[in-house]
Amino acid sequence: MTRLAWLLQHHRAALALWAGIALALAALAMQWLALGPLQARVDALQAQRQAPRDQKLDRLGDVLAQAASPSAQLAGFYGYFARDERLSDRLARMHEVATALGLEMRRAEYRLISQPDRRLDRYQMVLPLTGSYPVIRKFVTTVLREMPTVSLEQVQFQRKDIADAAVEAQVSFTFHLAR
Repeated sequence: MTRLAWLLQHHRAALALWAGIALALAALAMQWLALGPLQARVDALQAQRQAPRDQKLDRLGDVLAQAASPSAQLAGFYGYFARDERLSDRLARMHEVATALGLEMRRAEYRLISQPDRRLDRYQMVLPLTGSYPVIRKFVTTVLREMPTVSLEQVQFQRKDIADAAVEAQVSFTFHLAR
């Protein structure tokens, strides 16, 4: 035992060096074996989440890229809006998203904005919602991601009391519709 104590006392610096190297190698192995696959999984999930909207936007980009002349490109652009689903289907999908997130859509204000010299009509929808801020934000994000021909006009948040978890929001969307 005294010989072991003597070895530890006289070779303390070398042992500390080798222990540090062993710990650094263990950390690198942990990074390579555990954290690398987890990061790859996170990247795959993020790519999967972005895929539906990216596909719709890629279709629009493909239509615009195929046409050579500016008038053909413009016709392709308007054609993209004509191919989109009907307004009633989009409103039903918006209601499904709200219901899935636990938001209740009791009423909404609708207004058609049509100008005779324009090829796109705008259908404006003002929607009052009550819920937590993260849920309302997720609702808006999901609607915009799943419906690329819908735009967000305005969002207003109001909290009645500082201690309330729920906020009241006025969300204004515009549906762009081809004639």
